[in-house]
Amino acid sequence: MYLGRDLSELNMTPIPDWAMEELSYHHYMMSQMSPFMNEQGVSLHRDVIKEIERRGGLAHLDKTHSIHDI
Repeated sequence: MYLGRDLSELNMTPIPDWAMEELSYHHYMMSQMSPFMNEQGVSLHRDVIKEIERRGGLAHLDKTHSIHDI
């Protein structure tokens, strides 16, 4: 279960300063909401994806970083 900062808290934080758990969670949530997002939301999601890729992607995360209860 995700217990990190929500988007209202992260709004003023540069994306490179987000924790990997925050990037992973918000990427998942934005992926689920993508059909309903406006241009600003799509742009934020694109920036989140770029930051995840810059850090090496999500494949290296273990289950402690999972957004799902296992």
